[in-house]
Amino acid sequence: MLPSAAQSVRSEESRIVKTAASALSDRGLRRDGNEDHYLIDETLGLYVVCDGMGGHAAGEIAAGRAIEFAAQYIARHLPMMRSAKETPNGYYRVLKIAEQAVQTASHELYHLARSSPEFRGMGTTMTMLIVVDDKAVMAHVGDSRLYLLRDSDLHQLSTDHTLANEMYLAGGLTLEQAARSRFQHVLTRSIGPQEFVAVETLLFDLLPGDRFLICSDGLSNYFDEQKTVKRILAERDILDQLHRFIDFAKEAGGADNITAVVVEARSDCDSRPSIDTQQRIARLQSTFLCKRLSVRRLMHLLSIASTIQCAAGKELIAPGQEFAGFWVVLRGRISTDDDEVCGQEFRPGDCFGETALVEPAMSRACFKAAVPSQLLFIERARFNTLTRKLPRLGNVLLRNLSRHLSKRLAEAESVDAFNLDDTGPLL
Repeated sequence: MLPSAAQSVRSEESRIVKTAASALSDRGLRRDGNEDHYLIDETLGLYVVCDGMGGHAAGEIAAGRAIEFAAQYIARHLPMMRSAKETPNGYYRVLKIAEQAVQTASHELYHLARSSPEFRGMGTTMTMLIVVDDKAVMAHVGDSRLYLLRDSDLHQLSTDHTLANEMYLAGGLTLEQAARSRFQHVLTRSIGPQEFVAVETLLFDLLPGDRFLICSDGLSNYFDEQKTVKRILAERDILDQLHRFIDFAKEAGGADNITAVVVEARSDCDSRPSIDTQQRIARLQSTFLCKRLSVRRLMHLLSIASTIQCAAGKELIAPGQEFAGFWVVLRGRISTDDDEVCGQEFRPGDCFGETALVEPAMSRACFKAAVPSQLLFIERARFNTLTRKLPRLGNVLLRNLSRHLSKRLAEAESVDAFNLDDTGPLL
């Protein structure tokens, strides 16, 4: 919830971003069948890749039915998704819909696997992308992947849920050892073997020009370097990209089924990408809190942030009011009015309220907009939820926060020592 003083301000309006998408799937060179499945549903704004597993035809059935179960759940909640722009926390609700769609698929597949001996052991990965207005949501389980190409930079947004990757993240293996490990394809999460599964989710801003690749591990296993993905995704025609990806995997060995879905974001008009969106990313990335954060982790933090507009003279925080979270100035100027810190100003890139991320803190000063201003706000409760849900990200954020607060404390102690009253005799 936003601080009471900011209730009357409004968030930035959403733009409409259209998408173009296509897909291609191939059984590869060594498999008799194809257990990969994909879905492109422009009406739902839904793009999915599943890589099935299980004996005989069970893997193919698992992948197909999982997509069916998830798509049906999303279709039932389409009206809520379409009204996200007008609904408080509407896009966060879309994220929860995506998460529950994957949970529903796992629940249904779990019971299907127990309905017949031929289905026993069936399961599948699932990597899902949902586009609503100018937002995108990822819901992911397994080792299929979601890549984003933005401004010539490639980012892997999904995490491989494999034993080798978990060992690497825990410090038990180096990256090179994990790539060669016999546990590289041992899944720690999948849909079907258990009734419920931990779903990796991400809500982020969509920019015109963004390109996504959703693929099974039959393709991503051969991505030794990012430049291959970047080079192919940078090509103009989507169908050409897909054929290049399939040919690349086959030339590298083609040991597994190969599936690729490419999604390109296009503006509803010929306008340039949102300056507000780019500014939010750049301003937050420049703060002490986001030092050494990857783009994927930065997107997780942005997903819990609100953008606040303030008219000139609008009081943001009153004296004696509790700081509800962390503020970053995007545009404009925020001034304070207090006997001790009279005239202090916060300009674009400056931040305040960081101690409120640790524990409640009361404001001694009045914070108000000196001119029309825009701020980014991260509520303490959401910050705490994020750090618990993603402990590795939480570790980085809390380490950055503790270093910043330690530096402030050291500076304060240095000033106090310098200002000691020493008017007595020299001897």
